[in-house]
Amino acid sequence: MDKNCSIYELEMLRAMGFRFIGNDQLTKAKRIEFDSLNSLNSQIKSCNLCQLCKSRNKAVVGSGDLDNGIVFIFESPDIKSDQSGVCTQTASLAKYLQMADIDSSKLYFTYILKCINKTTDPRYIEICSKFFELELRIISPKFIVSFGENCFNYLAKSSSFDSHRGGIYRLKNSLYLPTFDSNWIDKNPSKASEFITDLKKIKGYI
Repeated sequence: MDKNCSIYELEMLRAMGFRFIGNDQLTKAKRIEFDSLNSLNSQIKSCNLCQLCKSRNKAVVGSGDLDNGIVFIFESPDIKSDQSGVCTQTASLAKYLQMADIDSSKLYFTYILKCINKTTDPRYIEICSKFFELELRIISPKFIVSFGENCFNYLAKSSSFDSHRGGIYRLKNSLYLPTFDSNWIDKNPSKASEFITDLKKIKGYI
């Protein structure tokens, strides 16, 4: 680790599970591995690395069933999840899942960003993505579904959402399906049938 590492960077490392030993040994850090979502979520709930901790009600952790290994990923918390501190399906998504005949109780829901974000500052998602990556590592999902172009761009490191949307790809050790955001579909109902078709593609994996 760089000896000239800023306080901000040190705090970021601390939140990711590093512990530093002695004032004269800052270059030596031992990684504490999170062995469960409970331990990771405790770290997320107490995070104060960026300004979003001052405007949130609660940091938001994932929730749902993990037995089937199906993870639904959204970009950032909405008002409801900011109040509850738990990521769940929205009423909009629940409607489309019902149309696709998918049992939402068999899914796990999470956000890349763990606090509600009323800005467009990219630094926030860069910080929170470390928590998100650890979350995926612990879960080790067999199938990932992401909603919206921003999620796709983060996960796939690509800007070709339109050409990839609805396809099933390999993302590390998981299958990956990028699709529309349900709130966008509500505003663009002509695409609803395509969205429902995308959702149906996971039925064989549940």
